[in-house]
Amino acid sequence: MVAVTSFIAMLATTLVDLAKLYFDPWSTWLWVIRGVLLFFSDKIKTRTWILYSKKADFQQHVTIENRRAHDEIVDLWTDVLSERNLSSLGDEKWLIFEQVFKSALHCSKQSIARHCLDQLEKQFKSTSRRVTTLNAMYHESIDDFKSADDIYSNLLDENETDAIVQKRQISLLKEKNQIREAISQLNSYLELYQADQEAWSELCDLYLSEHDYAKAAFCAEELLLINPHNHLHHERYASIRYSQGDDYEKARTYYFSALKVNPANIRALYGIVLTSTNLAMKNSSRSNENNQVYIEQIQWAREQIIQKYREAIPDLLPVVELALQSLAL
Repeated sequence: MVAVTSFIAMLATTLVDLAKLYFDPWSTWLWVIRGVLLFFSDKIKTRTWILYSKKADFQQHVTIENRRAHDEIVDLWTDVLSERNLSSLGDEKWLIFEQVFKSALHCSKQSIARHCLDQLEKQFKSTSRRVTTLNAMYHESIDDFKSADDIYSNLLDENETDAIVQKRQISLLKEKNQIREAISQLNSYLELYQADQEAWSELCDLYLSEHDYAKAAFCAEELLLINPHNHLHHERYASIRYSQGDDYEKARTYYFSALKVNPANIRALYGIVLTSTNLAMKNSSRSNENNQVYIEQIQWAREQIIQKYREAIPDLLPVVELALQSLAL
């Protein structure tokens, strides 16, 4: 677009020169046309560089905020940043290479990841533990687990308290489906880093994959202690208690607490329907005034679910209503 407008502007300049010889009245208009075209040509150039700057700022923002925007980052690299000289960004360009590398691995774009890793290795050689860890991650992505494990083991021999490398090694065990070994190492890791929410969450998932609900519930309780304001922790603990099937009342309580923290939590509303239904069925044979409370809560939760789907995804409303009918007492 810029090249076309520049060519037209040059053509207009030539026409102006010819008009001076033959058509003096037209020369003024041609000068005006030339000026307009040059103006828009400069605007297009300026807009292009502003767009590049904004996209670089977006890349920096994603890096700082630790956002999960892997597809957008890879698209940004492919469409814009890979064609630009990043030297103007100074040392921040190495952070961009690292972020693009990790996003490329998430999107299975090994060629982009390899390019970024090569740039980082040229700059920092083999003396950087950070780049060495990235190299091991690349080996993981191409299923070269032995090379990755060897790199992680060497790094831990140098510094056994490196939390990032320990997590990567546990992730490698999980990738190789060695769940028992991953659980053992994760427990050892948590003896050193007891406030690591990601580690407790991962350990909870591993116990759930082994159907060890009691230990998974313990991990969920630790998450609640560390961050009681996260509605997902309340919901997860409630779901585990519901799956155990021995304490629907506690599960129901934590579904309500999840809903208190985040009123838009649909899963918590479904949980209230399920737990209250089970409690009402459990006490149906005896005269219990709590049954009326359970029935009222079921009706309230059903109405909330239908209302939220009607506002957000009305096309799914018939399916939701059918599902709720199947849960009716």
